[in-house]
Amino acid sequence: MQFTPEELQVIERMVEALRRFPHLRRAMIEVLQIEDLFAVPERLDDLTHIVAQIAERVERIERIALEAKRAAERSEQAALEAKQEAQEAKQEAREAKQVALEAKQEAREAKQEAREAKEIALDVRRRLDRVEHRLKRVEKDVAALKGDNEELKARRRLPAVLGRYFKKMRIYDSEQLYPLIGETLILEEDDAVELLYADLFVHALTKASGREYWMVVEVSWGVGVRDVERAYQRAQILQKHGYTAIGVAMGRTLTPKARQRAQELGVLIALDGRLQGAELLS
Repeated sequence: MQFTPEELQVIERMVEALRRFPHLRRAMIEVLQIEDLFAVPERLDDLTHIVAQIAERVERIERIALEAKRAAERSEQAALEAKQEAQEAKQEAREAKQVALEAKQEAREAKQEAREAKEIALDVRRRLDRVEHRLKRVEKDVAALKGDNEELKARRRLPAVLGRYFKKMRIYDSEQLYPLIGETLILEEDDAVELLYADLFVHALTKASGREYWMVVEVSWGVGVRDVERAYQRAQILQKHGYTAIGVAMGRTLTPKARQRAQELGVLIALDGRLQGAELLS
């Protein structure tokens, strides 16, 4: 709307009057018939109250939103931490898997080493068994050689050992005695076989009485109970067939039990060039 200069002057004078005389404002409003303006303050109060309620609601909403945001942030942080923990757990699982694989590999290697060690041990055992077997054969051979050597030495020593008590001595080994069986010595076949296992035989007459004796001699480096018993048993074979016979155990050493057994069985002991038990001879 456009006003003329005159109209503008009138309006200015009216505004100036209302400023100077405030009590004229209501009269002006009544004249202008705009009483509704008096209700504006009340409406403004109502509006202010509504705005305050809205602001309060907005504030609550903002608080709720802030709490929700914080909760979301906490949830996000928790999710990040959970994700981090999950990643760490995954890494640990990978490491554990690697450790398990390494342990499995080490177990396989240990099993292989144990198998190889077992094979080595078995091989060593087999070798030791072979060595032991060879040693036993060597021991037997040495024992046989030693026995043969003792028999040779015994054969040479017998005249000196028995010469004090006997005369007209003849010494035989098994090979030399064999032709006499059936002629000079009449024996059953089984008895003859057992008798020929003896080491040496001596046929002689006692100097004291001239009595004829057959002596069955068992020779050993160390005389033991078994040597004494063999000499006795084989002498008994001759006695069974009517020959005067006595067992003799000859060697370098004598065990106490063998000495006692010789006394019990009446077996002579030829030890260190001396004859023990000569009182048994008549």
